[in-house]
Amino acid sequence: MKKTLMGIVLATCFGTLGNAAVQEVPESCEAMVTIHRESCMVSNYLRCGSTIEVHSYENGTLSDSHYFGADWDLLRYQAEGGRTDAAAVKGSAPEASLTRALETGESLGTRALEFSTGVLKGNMVDLVSELRMSDEEVQISGETFRVGTLVRDMTVRKNGVTSKWAFQVFAAPDASLFIEGQVDVEQFGKVNTLAWTPTRIVRPGEDGFMTTAAHAGCER
Repeated sequence: MKKTLMGIVLATCFGTLGNAAVQEVPESCEAMVTIHRESCMVSNYLRCGSTIEVHSYENGTLSDSHYFGADWDLLRYQAEGGRTDAAAVKGSAPEASLTRALETGESLGTRALEFSTGVLKGNMVDLVSELRMSDEEVQISGETFRVGTLVRDMTVRKNGVTSKWAFQVFAAPDASLFIEGQVDVEQFGKVNTLAWTPTRIVRPGEDGFMTTAAHAGCER
């Protein structure tokens, strides 16, 4: 599914969030949940037909957008204001399945992506995913999640350049919500850790829902 990045409209204050902005939700989509994270990041989840969109903001600025299929397989990734845009090649095999991982403990998958913008425009990338769910459970905002890991290995076919993204992940037992947390990014022999661990889950009608800014005083 190809969709342009969501627009943002300024709105009234969100109480303890101060002067926050609210992400606009198209009529064709349903606002699901907002995840507040470490590193002053918030992620807004939208359900648009059979696609789930996750738009993440750092200090009020759009950082990246993920587009997932019905079983949380990655369909598209956008970042840097659209300068990075990669989408699954039509007919390519699905990425790892969350439902299968919850049932059996793991799911492996391979998917082909193609970049339409940026320095990799026109290049094909092979995405190999390993999703593993443990029996460990945690509580976030009173909700129960199973803890797991997701490793995405990406290789550019043209030059063999690779990158590895190793996430800690959290999944609702019924697969209704999937959250990617802290990640170690390995590329060109260097590892960079991004602290994206979820700290709060906000549902419709609650303070901080669909905001583009973290709680007041959160700055980097």
